[in-house]
Amino acid sequence: MKIAITGKPGIGKTTACLKVYEALKDKISIEGFITCEVREKRRRVGFKIRELKTQNEKWLAKVGDGKIKVGKYVVFVDAVDEISENIANYNADLIIIDEIGPMELKSRKFIEAVEKLINEDNNLLFSIHLRSNHPLLQKIRSSFEVFMLDEKNRNTIPFEISRRFESVL
Repeated sequence: MKIAITGKPGIGKTTACLKVYEALKDKISIEGFITCEVREKRRRVGFKIRELKTQNEKWLAKVGDGKIKVGKYVVFVDAVDEISENIANYNADLIIIDEIGPMELKSRKFIEAVEKLINEDNNLLFSIHLRSNHPLLQKIRSSFEVFMLDEKNRNTIPFEISRRFESVL
């Protein structure tokens, strides 16, 4: 089963992925990562990638000057490349990737690792950027069941997704 979650920034995509993880982690094996905001004095200063299995964190992007940028954030492509090596070796009942968006897509290794997951027989839960027209996101939108999160359904969708994965695993 392949499911993607999308919605406006801040709507709760990461929270939904975490709720699915919490609901299923004692029942099935789960690998993957979530992307967490980093705030200082109530201002967002960047994002870190946290692996679900190990809880290891790496900077994804941070406010500042640098070679590879998305908006005001410098993207740490080397860290994304390193996580991508792990993605290529995930072996679990469910793989969660939060998020596939413009920052992560700066890494060719990330794109290749995600494509490999999609092309194999994996149970996948991805959160995806709402507006990007990157070919990988277009492929996900056309081949996954996509849930659009909004203020009304963001508390019920994670329950529905958990139930669906539990029924096939």
